[in-house]
Amino acid sequence: MPTLLPTASAPDSGRILRDVLGPVVAQGAILRRPALGALAERLRVDDRALRCVRRLRRTYGDGPVLFRIPGRTLALVLAADDVHRLLAQTPDPFAAATDEKVDALKHFQPHAVLVTDPPLRAARRELNEQALDSHSPVHRHGHRFVEVVREELSDLHATLGWNEFREVWSRIVRRIVLGDGARDDVQLTAHLDRLRADANWAQFGPSHDEQRSRFLASLSQYVDKAEPGSLVGGLDRPRGTLDPAGQVPHWLFAFDAAGIALWRLLAVLGTHPSALRTIVSEARHPEASPLLAEAGAALQESLRLWPTTLVVLRQSSADTEWRGRSAPAGTEFVIVSSVFHRDDDALDFANRFEPSAWLDGRTDGAWPIIPFSEGPAECPGRNVVLLTASAAVSHIADRYDLDVDPTTRAKLGGELPRTFNHAWVRIGFWPRATN
Repeated sequence: MPTLLPTASAPDSGRILRDVLGPVVAQGAILRRPALGALAERLRVDDRALRCVRRLRRTYGDGPVLFRIPGRTLALVLAADDVHRLLAQTPDPFAAATDEKVDALKHFQPHAVLVTDPPLRAARRELNEQALDSHSPVHRHGHRFVEVVREELSDLHATLGWNEFREVWSRIVRRIVLGDGARDDVQLTAHLDRLRADANWAQFGPSHDEQRSRFLASLSQYVDKAEPGSLVGGLDRPRGTLDPAGQVPHWLFAFDAAGIALWRLLAVLGTHPSALRTIVSEARHPEASPLLAEAGAALQESLRLWPTTLVVLRQSSADTEWRGRSAPAGTEFVIVSSVFHRDDDALDFANRFEPSAWLDGRTDGAWPIIPFSEGPAECPGRNVVLLTASAAVSHIADRYDLDVDPTTRAKLGGELPRTFNHAWVRIGFWPRATN
């Protein structure tokens, strides 16, 4: 019987909670808290997390290293190989439906594939893949999605903060996911935001059953209508326990993260003219890059620099062995995305804006760069997110001059910070003169 994985000492467990997991909880893993995001930026919490993980590697080796909180056994993942193993061996023996995730997501998507265990998980995953055309580089309604993006982004002509831009992005998301009839249904988004705010607290959050029922009932109306050209229009509606409508909240949730990545990218492009020129050139010569490779690479680079999924969780269904040592069944494994994405000991471009890394193979190496996860639980909407967000950045870059507020410009002018609060960025969108 292998010996147990190394267990963090009490002081080291305290450091993990203070420097690694505490900031994730404080910022809001499900719905960001802007004020605490600003505090996290000032405290440089991602720098602190990386220093903590490096210290743990020196003390405990490759790990994973166990630590305990009341009622839970957790293991912080330290080695690149272990990240790939956990994601490749999902859902057996490493379930994506961890206790922590179930406690959080039950507030607004209790039947989503992300919190579903086998055997029902496979059928729900297939339901998502069919609607999202996961195995196609471009969704069957991709041309319409791009039209929606261009229509909604063609009349900015103002200085916007994140909240104002999010209103525009949310209209895009509702039209793409639910159809044009949902364009102005701001109440639906407000209900989802309230439920996501509750989900930040996982099992400790209030359970607004009535509000969740209203939200899901409203959502079901759009699913039943199945407007042609929308994502829900392609959602198979079989009878039984699959709950097709119950998959849709996660699409709305994930698109919100894409909007954050897009907003951060626009701030970077507004301070890096050479990167902006590359995307403008691509936008004006679509025949050379019909899938907007440069814009897509830039969007993925934004996700690498500042992951919108702060932690990736897996939970073991059996005892597992790690380099001759074991972790007990039920251990919840914690992968902190930024620790791997921004480790300058492993990546020479860790703290630079380097979209070319997504085009020349550098992000495909052994070191884990996982903005959309990987393996059997890889984001099934990756193609749709990349298409719509790439179309957005391409259209904006071609149409507008970007005027980033001076504070943000100063933050992004040199080596890029590991923690970057998007919520207080302001950008002016000034129509560019055309010939």
